[in-house]
Amino acid sequence: LKVGLITADEVEFAGGKNESNTSYYLYSGQNYWTMSPYSWNSNGNASVFVVNLSGYLDWNSVNDIRGLRPVINLKADTLFQEGGNGTLNNPYVVE
Repeated sequence: LKVGLITADEVEFAGGKNESNTSYYLYSGQNYWTMSPYSWNSNGNASVFVVNLSGYLDWNSVNDIRGLRPVINLKADTLFQEGGNGTLNNPYVVE
């Protein structure tokens, strides 16, 4: 799909392993959901992977409150304008 939530394996590949990491590009200082399931138990409680306040993968019950960070998927041949570093003041520009 073109828009969704990030997956746990994408967070892991980016640097959000099981230890504090505040220096990779997915770190925001906020808790947010991934779309990857963590567990389901016999009581009917589901848990999902989240990126926690320390920037690493954790898990929480789906009953908890967490933020969302949408992800867009671009084709490999997508062109970008020169410059831009992905920040608020200097974003990437897709042609």
